Amino acid sequence: MIEPTQAKKSKGKNVYLTLLTSTLLLSAFTFGGGYVIVPLMRKRFVEELDWIEEDEMLNIVAIAQSAPGPITVNASILIGYKMAGIPGALLTLLGTITPPLV
Repeated sequence: MIEPTQAKKSKGKNVYLTLLTSTLLLSAFTFGGGYVIVPLMRKRFVEELDWIEEDEMLNIVAIAQSAPGPITVNASILIGYKMAGIPGALLTLLGTITPPLV
């Protein structure tokens, strides 16, 4: 099960703002659907920010793929929830779905 944890490695940055801007930028500048954006999410949250371990990201992708709905939206919600609980999940959802709606 994915437990919410504060992003302890944020080095003083606002976790909420980082979650929102990361998902917003990924969603706005990626073409090709969910299976294209998932590796970019991995790069951002596992390699660059070091907030999620590799095996946790694999679990998130597996859950996101098996849940109903778009894999990108599901994965971003799970990442947001893992990093900052319900507010993080809502912010990553907003960041992911806003660019396609505009």
